[in-house]
Amino acid sequence: MVTKEEVQKVADLAKLEFAPSELESLTSELNNVLGYIDQLKELDVTNVAPLENLNEAFEGALENGSSTLRADVLRDSLPVEEALKNAPKAADHYFLVPKVLATEGKPVAAEKEEDELGEF
Repeated sequence: MVTKEEVQKVADLAKLEFAPSELESLTSELNNVLGYIDQLKELDVTNVAPLENLNEAFEGALENGSSTLRADVLRDSLPVEEALKNAPKAADHYFLVPKVLATEGKPVAAEKEEDELGEF
């Protein structure tokens, strides 16, 4: 069981701030997750092979033809002009996006004039 004080300590370490009601809710949710993990620990998995690498499972399934994933086949890319044709702003074969500035740890979209270009 996790206490509200432990959740507050982790929040402080992560530099997160929560209202008392949010802290109470997060503590409850975290205890629910930990309770679920305890339930999973009770399962008998003696006959279940460990999965060390998820990619191996998919690769094996592809070789057997039983996967829902498509085969990784080399094909032509979308032409740049086609990719950029519906972009709100583009220049020199790149998408233009608003510049984002950090202000005291919080990103803030920069106010830009219509004719200025954002940096990437």
